[in-house]
Amino acid sequence: MERILVCHIGYKVNENKIAVYQGNGTEKELSFCLVDDNGNKCFSGTPLYQGKVSNWNQGVYWTLDFTEFRENGTYRLCLDTDKREYLSPYFEIGNPVIRLKIISDLGYYFKAQRVSGEWEYADTSISFQGNRKGILNLKGGWYDATGDYGVHLSHLSHSTWYNPQQAGFSAYTFFLATEILQTQDSRQYSMVIRRLLDEGTYGADFIMRMRAPSGSFFRSICRDRNAFVSPQGTRKIEYEYRTFSTQFEPADEGNHTDIRDENYETSFRSGGGTAIAALAAAARHIYPGSKYTSAQYLSAAEDAFQYLLHNNIHYTNDGKWNLIDEYCALLAAVEIYKSSAEYEYLLRAEEFTEKIIARIVSNKNGEWLAVDGTRPFHHPSDEGLPVIALLLYAGICKEQKEYKEIISICERLMKGKITVTKNGVNPFLYPRFEYSDEDGVRELFFFPHNTSASPWWQGENARIASLAAAARMLGFETEDALLAHSLFQFADAQIQWIFGRNPYDSSMMEGNGRNQNQYFFRGRYDFVNCMGGVVNGITSAMDDENGIEFIQKPSDASDDNWRWAEQWLPHASWLLLAIAADKNERNN
Repeated sequence: MERILVCHIGYKVNENKIAVYQGNGTEKELSFCLVDDNGNKCFSGTPLYQGKVSNWNQGVYWTLDFTEFRENGTYRLCLDTDKREYLSPYFEIGNPVIRLKIISDLGYYFKAQRVSGEWEYADTSISFQGNRKGILNLKGGWYDATGDYGVHLSHLSHSTWYNPQQAGFSAYTFFLATEILQTQDSRQYSMVIRRLLDEGTYGADFIMRMRAPSGSFFRSICRDRNAFVSPQGTRKIEYEYRTFSTQFEPADEGNHTDIRDENYETSFRSGGGTAIAALAAAARHIYPGSKYTSAQYLSAAEDAFQYLLHNNIHYTNDGKWNLIDEYCALLAAVEIYKSSAEYEYLLRAEEFTEKIIARIVSNKNGEWLAVDGTRPFHHPSDEGLPVIALLLYAGICKEQKEYKEIISICERLMKGKITVTKNGVNPFLYPRFEYSDEDGVRELFFFPHNTSASPWWQGENARIASLAAAARMLGFETEDALLAHSLFQFADAQIQWIFGRNPYDSSMMEGNGRNQNQYFFRGRYDFVNCMGGVVNGITSAMDDENGIEFIQKPSDASDDNWRWAEQWLPHASWLLLAIAADKNERNN
């Protein structure tokens, strides 16, 4: 379908303003103009031909750049070709409320996802899956996804390199976003900040209840079988196998080793690190209604950190530390130091920073991180988190020289990411990554189907929002004006992709924009997406890693479109941080 693709929620006056024309490749003599809601021409330009993207079956692309235009108002784009004229939908430039509204909507989404009613009742007296004994009160947390009424600090532990940060990270995000907004004109965000702190406190109180007697945390509350919604008899404290997942089909338990207490609990990488960071941050932000004191939050964070520092390998699936453990532990150490001012945690943060830096490898695209050995780091949801952890460490450095060294490292890492992103035709600046398997190293757009996490794979709006957050946070720290411009351009592209400037003209946040993808599950639609939530997003094609897919209707090939249309907490968490990280003023 030939059409002009724009960001549905509009553009800030001082951000990169780029639309994409999706054509059939036969167009000639292209030109475009920007017209206001009275039909007056305000800006004109020539589309830049990009071409066909990989094996995407959506057409051929041109970009329409009107970044130089900086006047508030309502506009549409008019594209002329040798065959016909195309008009975009109207959009706004310079809407002063939109950033505030998106943050507010995301906050309301989380409040709507709080575990309540019969599920909360079940969780106040919950037992263990398997043979472990005990009844605990683990009420609280947020439903993980549209079709998953469980609560998880992380899953995919069996996959070694792909643990997503879930409920603990969500709680932490509210405190971090609050601190970012408070560096700006906090009066503009006064009421929203109150709601962010309320939600973060709710999450921190849940994490306090998830503490295990060992010193770690219980990892997950599951709905015992996928299709069971009613909690009666199905809510359990879940264990996880070390080598495979039971998410899609039952396991033959007789062929596997005994389940031990460690299988129910977290390592740094499987949610422990971000849970500790949330508790340490909560200690600085006591909000009315909190069930705990600042001292209790901080003591719990320190106790868990010290325990996992010495016992982490007992909770990882491979008995090793890797990059994910290290950046999650760095995040925890930084936040404990910020709340305690204890020198030990500054030293620990420095140690983990050095471990992360030691994993930097060089290749044809510049520098990036290796998750283990020389395997290039990529992640389905948290790819920007190691850079953010390093930036947060830079914020507590005592010496200006060390601060500048860390910023320089982050600059090199993000330059490498932008370089690989710009390899080949990529009009949307969708972040590419290097993927290593038995066939060697290749560059991909989307998370592959055949990984150690398979058969799990899905859209990656969390991943691209995490990279947007990292780019924006670094963009305001770097002294390199050209790099700052590239970082902001890269970050804006990810946010605009989520909000409709993508090949499907679909805004992926419910309630903002057009053409939202609705979740269907085997003939039923009553797992309804929630206003303010963000769906998984666009993937590679089901039968082609270099293709593209966004299933919106049931078919013989798919009676469950969860991989694309299910809302998931990490998407909303990362989008919240990415929006908050874009300060009010910037110079392109």
